[in-house]
Amino acid sequence: MNIKLKNFLIVFFRDFILLSLIASIIGIIAFLIFDDLTWQFDYGTQWLLVGFAEGIVCALLAFGWTLLCTLKNKYPKGGIIFFECMIAWSVLQFTLLFIISDGYPQAREMFSANIPQAPFLPLIVFNALLQDYPATTIAGIMTYASIIVTALFRNKKLETKEVSEFNEYVEKDSTAIPNRPAPVKISKQSKITLCALAALIIVCSGISVTMYKNSPQRKYTGHGFDYMHGYSSTDFSDYYPYSDPSKLVLPENVPFTIKKEKDMPILDGAEACYPLYSGLGKAFYENIAGIEKDASESDYAYQNGKIITFTNTVHAFNRMIENKVDMLFGARLSANQLEEANREGVEVVQTPIGREAFIFFVEEDNPVDNLTSEQIRKIYSGEITNWNEVGGKNQKITAFQRPANSGSQTMMEYFMGDVPLKKPMSYETVDAMGGVVSHVAQYANEDGAMGYTFRYFLIGLNQEKHVKILSVDGVFPDPENITNGTYPAIAGLYCITRADEDNPYVQKMLDYLLSEDGQNYIEKTGYSKLK
Repeated sequence: MNIKLKNFLIVFFRDFILLSLIASIIGIIAFLIFDDLTWQFDYGTQWLLVGFAEGIVCALLAFGWTLLCTLKNKYPKGGIIFFECMIAWSVLQFTLLFIISDGYPQAREMFSANIPQAPFLPLIVFNALLQDYPATTIAGIMTYASIIVTALFRNKKLETKEVSEFNEYVEKDSTAIPNRPAPVKISKQSKITLCALAALIIVCSGISVTMYKNSPQRKYTGHGFDYMHGYSSTDFSDYYPYSDPSKLVLPENVPFTIKKEKDMPILDGAEACYPLYSGLGKAFYENIAGIEKDASESDYAYQNGKIITFTNTVHAFNRMIENKVDMLFGARLSANQLEEANREGVEVVQTPIGREAFIFFVEEDNPVDNLTSEQIRKIYSGEITNWNEVGGKNQKITAFQRPANSGSQTMMEYFMGDVPLKKPMSYETVDAMGGVVSHVAQYANEDGAMGYTFRYFLIGLNQEKHVKILSVDGVFPDPENITNGTYPAIAGLYCITRADEDNPYVQKMLDYLLSEDGQNYIEKTGYSKLK
């Protein structure tokens, strides 16, 4: 076998693969440690930090390993060139894939990274088990970049005699380390290579981070607050029944207390209603704070609460169909949800308990203050596409919608009447099984943006920042106009139950909500009374 080829293979199999395996194991340990330390950040920032931490740990290992081998003159020339080419190719293809996938590392195109990243296979295999693909790439790049950087600390070339002796020595025993250290210096060629690689890494990293920060998946996924091990678009940490201090408003003159846990109706509903029914449960259920606190700390199955739960409108409805929820709070159900309940043989009862305004909002510097109902319908049907058509700037309208069957989307469908909604803006992600899933893009405060929600979501929970609520048909959605019915987009606040519900406390709690004390409580939480 050719000596140079043999030396090349020795470097590859002995150092490259072995280092990959060791770095993978250390990467997993780093991931587990730093993942716990980065929980307070959004998901994208988490994987950037975790990947960076993985890379640092792996790089320290690689630095020591490579420096040792370099000082011992253990690296043949062919192996060094291979490493230099590999790191350049890896950085370039990683950046190209970021561009192709619109900055989202788990988009469909990003999976093709596994092909050119074949030399990093051990890292990919180990980290894929953790489903941490971005951190895999970052760790791989940083690990092998460190190999190149430290390998550049070598003589420009070994003397012919030394190379010959080295080759003969390796042929006899490829696992031995020659005890012939050489003086270490950085040649001019090595400095140029080092600077070129550093510049390439910096430029490509800048492009990749910029693409990620502006990717549709990051901009349009909502707010993503960590909520009871799940994800919500609102930070509810001050509204848990066990929060201290707490922002919960509690009912007054509660007529009874439910003492046994098995008798407590399971509550669920829309995000905007969580503070309402969380306060309701805290007032009616004995020691509910202790029950929920213990459940949140002991069993992951209760990831969204045990008695006072939260899974949003869509999942809460599905849980009610499965008879896992007794009282669902939110807007009225969509036609599709009613049909589904009918197919499952479940009769639902929708009891109005309050009133709410369905509002439309724009960025705060938009000069438009009022739209007619007809103009809104034309915007969301796609007939009106520029703000100058409704008295605003010459600017494209970006009209955001909400996911199907959510409370606000159902209300929007009612508002549109017979006018069809245009296809919503969407983006793609890859689920855990590798399938491509399309999601509706949620509101982002960008030029020309417009969105809709319920008033309490925006006012009571401070959901969006730097936005302005629009008047509709010349009427602003303040509490007075909601109560007297002059605002044209009034939404009902409902408590939805099953007709076959056999827990007597469900009806008792409904009776309370419809009483004078209950209506006052609903008003205190930020909604409007029925009358």
